[in-house]
Amino acid sequence: MTTALLALLTALVGVACSRVERSGSSGRHSWTEPGILRIASVSDPDTLSPLVGNFQIDFDLAMFWGGFLFNYSDKNELVPELALREPTLANHGIAPDGRTITYHLRKGVRWQDGPPFTAADVIFTWHAIMNPRNNVGDRSAYERITRIDAPDPFTIVVHLDRPYAPFVATFLTQGSIPIPVYPKHLLAQYPDLNRIAYNTAPVGTGPFKVLVWHRGGTIRMVANSTYWRGPPKLKEVDYRAIPDEQTIVTLLKTHEIDLWYNADSALYPLVKNISGTHVDLTPFTWYDQIGFNTVRPALHDVRVRQALAYATNRKAIVDATSFGVNTLGEGDQPDVSWAHNPNVRSYPYEPARANALFDAAGWHRAADGIRTRNGKRLTLEVATLAGETIGQRTAVLLQSQWRAVGVELIVKTYASGLMFATYGAGGIIQGGKMDLAYSGWLNGVDPDDSMIVTCAAIPPAGQNYYRYCNPTVDRLEQTALTHDERAVRRRAYERVQRIIVDEVPFLTLSFNRQMSVVSNDLHNYRPAHAVTAFWNTWDYTI
Repeated sequence: MTTALLALLTALVGVACSRVERSGSSGRHSWTEPGILRIASVSDPDTLSPLVGNFQIDFDLAMFWGGFLFNYSDKNELVPELALREPTLANHGIAPDGRTITYHLRKGVRWQDGPPFTAADVIFTWHAIMNPRNNVGDRSAYERITRIDAPDPFTIVVHLDRPYAPFVATFLTQGSIPIPVYPKHLLAQYPDLNRIAYNTAPVGTGPFKVLVWHRGGTIRMVANSTYWRGPPKLKEVDYRAIPDEQTIVTLLKTHEIDLWYNADSALYPLVKNISGTHVDLTPFTWYDQIGFNTVRPALHDVRVRQALAYATNRKAIVDATSFGVNTLGEGDQPDVSWAHNPNVRSYPYEPARANALFDAAGWHRAADGIRTRNGKRLTLEVATLAGETIGQRTAVLLQSQWRAVGVELIVKTYASGLMFATYGAGGIIQGGKMDLAYSGWLNGVDPDDSMIVTCAAIPPAGQNYYRYCNPTVDRLEQTALTHDERAVRRRAYERVQRIIVDEVPFLTLSFNRQMSVVSNDLHNYRPAHAVTAFWNTWDYTI
């Protein structure tokens, strides 16, 4: 523990000891403001409109003011919101050919400024997403739509150019980039939606109205009395962007905020025992990985990749970087996903097995302990993000662990603008300018992983940053993408996971659990397992 961290911990303990915990007759503590939820996080949105936003916080806040066709619950289920039910093959919402999908929309929903929500708003939103003038981050699912018909104001029929099984879990719901439905009556007049007043004071169909946004400070949202479920149980939500994590910890101690969501797991020791609060650890569809550039000569050999996996003490890394908050696992599908395969190879920490695999691959120790083959040392470079503490700490631990089996690891740090730049802009990861990379992967609610493991997704065409190519995986991914039957998709994904884990294009270091520090007076906060913690915001009480 550093001196600064110890000093902070001592100061916070002092604050805790100086406050007497009291509850009123309602069961709330005296510091709680009844009906007002005070949320804090380090993130400051760049816009309140996710359609043209770049940050996760933009999506998170939209769960309060916006409306989606479906929400995604803590039970891993799509919950109908602006749609009445999930289209499936069984209820004939999805046509047998998988190319026509019918949605029945909810009647009686009004925009926060009064007009009714109709099918025209859904169709307008699709056009806004596809408008090339709008700075939309990802159109991949929406590009598959050839047209949307509206046989009546509360029915839409979506026509796809080809079957696409993840569509329902992606279209105006909790996909990897969740976009709410936008009001046609307010926005159809604009040639683009990039820099309009709406983006700072959006009008939606959600349970809360945005009252004011002080950039770099507080966003105040008040209850929408005309919300279709009925008025929300909270009367106000105040979100504060506080860039300093230590300040947030202090405000939790002094009970000036009620919820810190998506908190840094490295601070778990500081927040786990704050009086009047509890820590919620929610399994999340997000994992940290070491990716292997499989076209580099040393890493092209699967035995070398497997040896590096066996040489990695992942438990020690998780304990050191997240204090046990994150969990161990294999592959890219967390155990909360319906596509998770529990019966895949595991990579326990076994240096002896790593040594045997290196020897079998022709890499033998030289006098200084570093392995060589044909006169070339086994020296690898790992790319990490500058200023990212967990990545830096992980890389240092890997240096020590891998040197013990004869691998020399050099750590290279890059600014985010270079690390994650596009292929054309010379990005380190997209351009394959590294041996290994430490990064994270955050997926939507659908288990589709084709964009990171198929041959066609190798940059610049996609996000298969590690240049992994296996025709069998490609065939299985095609099956999973074109069949709407979940059982068929599950079997395909289970085989994909088995192959991916065996061939190790990347090593999953840990699956993340999203950490929230929650006031004991806040009830019905039930974080979802993908995309965003928020989904049932209308039901929160304090």
